[in-house]
Amino acid sequence: MDPIVRQSLVRQFYFSEALAVYENFYKPLVSTYKPASKKLVEPGRLEDRPPTWVPLVFHCTTLQKAREIFKEGLLTPSEGGTVSFTEIPIGELDRMKYRHREQEQIAIGFPRRYIESIGLTPVLYLKHNPLLRELVDELRRDNAEKYENLRPFLDTEGDVSAFQEVRTKGAVEVREAVWLLTTRRDSKTLRPTIPDVKTFEDKFGKISKSYWHRSHQLGVLAEWQFISWKTKEASLPRDYEFIGEHYWRQDVLQRKELNVTLPAHEKKIIFETINWDQDRQTLGPFRFIDVARFVAKLLEVEGEELDTVLQYRFIQDVASI
Repeated sequence: MDPIVRQSLVRQFYFSEALAVYENFYKPLVSTYKPASKKLVEPGRLEDRPPTWVPLVFHCTTLQKAREIFKEGLLTPSEGGTVSFTEIPIGELDRMKYRHREQEQIAIGFPRRYIESIGLTPVLYLKHNPLLRELVDELRRDNAEKYENLRPFLDTEGDVSAFQEVRTKGAVEVREAVWLLTTRRDSKTLRPTIPDVKTFEDKFGKISKSYWHRSHQLGVLAEWQFISWKTKEASLPRDYEFIGEHYWRQDVLQRKELNVTLPAHEKKIIFETINWDQDRQTLGPFRFIDVARFVAKLLEVEGEELDTVLQYRFIQDVASI
């Protein structure tokens, strides 16, 4: 299989798998977890939500910096030797935009399990804990090597724990990203706009892009998903697209004025219809879990070993659904 096609499909799998989990993340626990449906029977517990574990972590920066990131293909470490991410859920991620105020921004989403594999660690804030600062100072005096290993994950001056920051040492391959959120969008089409994203997609394949706004991120979870391609081959579609209902409607639906015979007279009424002249084949509607399953099965058909190509998946038996 073409390496860029494979990377695109793997990226789509991780994106769809993560959004499938987010769908349940925002539902009451009693509807997604069998033991909860038996234990949480009191009226005050029926709306309890799952713990705040999230499938994606985001590196948030400015669109200006994103150009260099796409060009280099790396998230390079700060002066402290780390790359930072936030574990804030997608419904609250808007809070991160406050850091850069008026600048146009981007959030680059990665599978948490991938970042775990390269050493994800929460930040330890010491500003309000003198005892812990004293212990860290002792470690610095008594064992400089161990202190240096710990130092990148310490913050002795600030306290931005509300950002739910996690860090990893060393550079991060941006090819592993699965979702781009941007504060810029086209004034006419309202579609998300990311300068130089073609640089990323030419090297690493297609990636899901969204306008960075809470209503859009949560709105995605309620949408049906569609799979379309222009040329249909025996197994693998080469010119394919995974598209949410909002943009599917923009692309495929058309408004037609048709004559309708009413009891007293004839009127022209506008109807929404599918444009059958579109040169494309469309499958759907699907939920995100179905898109993940579709991609997993497609990779299997193409001879890929899922435990290798999808090593960071957390729905292990998705292909057997």
